[in-house]
Amino acid sequence: MADTRPTPLSFFAALKLCLLLLVSPRRFIEIERADQETRNNYTGYSEPRHRVYVIRAAFFKSLALVLGFSVLGYATGHLMHLLGRCATSETVVWLQIVGAGLLLWGTLFVRGWEVQSFSGVQFSERVNQWLYRALYCLGTTAIVYSLSFPQCGA
Repeated sequence: MADTRPTPLSFFAALKLCLLLLVSPRRFIEIERADQETRNNYTGYSEPRHRVYVIRAAFFKSLALVLGFSVLGYATGHLMHLLGRCATSETVVWLQIVGAGLLLWGTLFVRGWEVQSFSGVQFSERVNQWLYRALYCLGTTAIVYSLSFPQCGA
């Protein structure tokens, strides 16, 4: 039986996989095949987590991401205020356009059934989710930043 546990990866290894998928798909495929071969040869069996725990963990992880990147956007806007900077109305509009664009891009980009495997732990599936989350986190940050960056003359 194939091992359905995801291969543990550091942040930088995950970042490398994201970049490889975008710039060197053939190299990415080689790495993913090697990982799949390793997991196919796994002879032990581990009890998968019940779906309720998976959903619960995803709920709180997404909450932490939203709060964290909102705080980052707000802190950046507040820092600009402390540095004596102010945003023109055009700057705010462009920040909101960029933020909305990143959110829309993430929504339209994310792939579902067409990249899903039985195990759900393939590198391509995980990179799909990482890129989606990155676009959403950056979009959230840009929008909150645009809202917290004080406007000139306001």
